[in-house]
Amino acid sequence: MISSILLCALAGCADDGDASYGDELTDPQLPPRGSEDVVTWLEAGHYLAWNCEPEPHPARPPGAHGRNRICTNNALSTAPSSEAFPVGAAAVKELVNAAGGIELHAVYRKVTEGTGGDTWYWFEGAPGDVIANGEGHDKCVGCHGGAPRDFVFTVVAN
Repeated sequence: MISSILLCALAGCADDGDASYGDELTDPQLPPRGSEDVVTWLEAGHYLAWNCEPEPHPARPPGAHGRNRICTNNALSTAPSSEAFPVGAAAVKELVNAAGGIELHAVYRKVTEGTGGDTWYWFEGAPGDVIANGEGHDKCVGCHGGAPRDFVFTVVAN
């Protein structure tokens, strides 16, 4: 984690963005946008009822997040495989340290129709440690642009 934060600090990619976009905080299938709101939603554990990988694992190539576990909501998990993901599709990635604790979360949520990186809201961070927060965030889009489908590398099925 320290190395990713150091790299971000050197590259100038820390982004507190907006704290809130006014999204609902209690929808268990839809993470809100905004650094404070998404952290509140994550702390409530809504995503834990989604389709989640059973255990944390090393990053899959070309992953830059390190040891992690991914959970995807119903909209992402059940989307037809031949189309862009629908508005409301979302995933949460738990970034896990060697002791098994969650250090950071990465969240992405489809906010508008289309296939560009700006059709997704991106968040990476923890309370008081926001690395990415916003729609079309360059750091996130830069990596996820290489995904096989609409900026998503991993879909966890039912």
